[in-house]
Amino acid sequence: MCIALPMRIAEVVDPVARLVAVVDGRDGSGREVVSTTLAVAITRPLDELIGGWALVHAGFLLELIDAVEARSRLQMFAAMAGDGADLDLAAMRAERDAEGPAADRGTH
Repeated sequence: MCIALPMRIAEVVDPVARLVAVVDGRDGSGREVVSTTLAVAITRPLDELIGGWALVHAGFLLELIDAVEARSRLQMFAAMAGDGADLDLAAMRAERDAEGPAADRGTH
């Protein structure tokens, strides 16, 4: 099984090759250059994605996600790692429901 990690888009490295730099969504560390070529839903210029969230796996940005989705995934990973983080599913659902459907948030 593969796990795509939520990461924050930090900068455009090469707009022609469609490469961006992403950083760890938890603390901003671990800069990695990834390709956006598999994320066919990206129709905006890459520089407009800086500061946003994405799911990244094996050197590829797979999908853009919003901050609510990123936080919930990061919280789940932290809980699975056993770092003592409280996993509040009710709060995550309430936050997601308050934001409305993903399509309304412009993530897809």
